[in-house]
Amino acid sequence: MELKHIDFGKALLKVLELIIVKPFALPWHVYKSALLNLSNTGSEDSEEKVLSVDFPLFTWFIRMFDALIAITYPIGIVFALIAGLNEYTGGFGSFLITLLVTYFAPLGLGLVRELYQISLKGLLYLKIISKK
Repeated sequence: MELKHIDFGKALLKVLELIIVKPFALPWHVYKSALLNLSNTGSEDSEEKVLSVDFPLFTWFIRMFDALIAITYPIGIVFALIAGLNEYTGGFGSFLITLLVTYFAPLGLGLVRELYQISLKGLLYLKIISKK
């Protein structure tokens, strides 16, 4: 690859996007994805419908992470309000720290869910292939 074909401006913008913008947008994307997964569990091609007969405990375990992600923001906001109104925890600083931790909490839960979901996706694709 020659240097004259590299666009350093685009590369720098992409680096800044990945380092600065993406970490702040990703928790909301994970949260929205968990809500979407929970609302689509009744569709015929969902993992839960296809694999729950063969692997009921495993599909329940992964859906449990979706449920935990879905309740993270409401519970976190309640905890932030309690921490903010409580003078022993520091007031407004505790409120902001609790909101910050709450906002990024879906990243940790989403990572664990995706690590378990890798094997579930493999099982789903094997089952689809075996039917053809």
